[in-house]
Amino acid sequence: MVGALRALVAREHDGGLVLDAFLIRAMSNAGWEPALEQCAKCSAPGPHTAFNVAAGGAVCDDCQPAGFDQPDRDSLALMVALLRGDLGSGRRQHGRPTLREASGLVAAHLQWHLERGLRSLPLVDRTFESG
Repeated sequence: MVGALRALVAREHDGGLVLDAFLIRAMSNAGWEPALEQCAKCSAPGPHTAFNVAAGGAVCDDCQPAGFDQPDRDSLALMVALLRGDLGSGRRQHGRPTLREASGLVAAHLQWHLERGLRSLPLVDRTFESG
């Protein structure tokens, strides 16, 4: 929490990126960490190209349930970096579409586990600055 607030005050990173890093790390601390580097169902090592919130994260080709998303590999790589606390890679290596897609996956995963939508989430400025 303190690190996220410091990053926001110092404007080191985009606010949306800080929020996503905070949320994914908070989920990890709560025991809701999404599987990103192995299959959420069978634990087969990744990287995998499918993501299903109900399954718990990335899923392999054999375990893909109906209604899975197929995010860009960079979006999943960004989520791994955010989970590790590497916010710098978000701005350096990823464009706005990747940042937006990863942000959407983080929010969907959080809301699934909370079993409700966060009414305040749409009010947060989740735009990512270019450059």
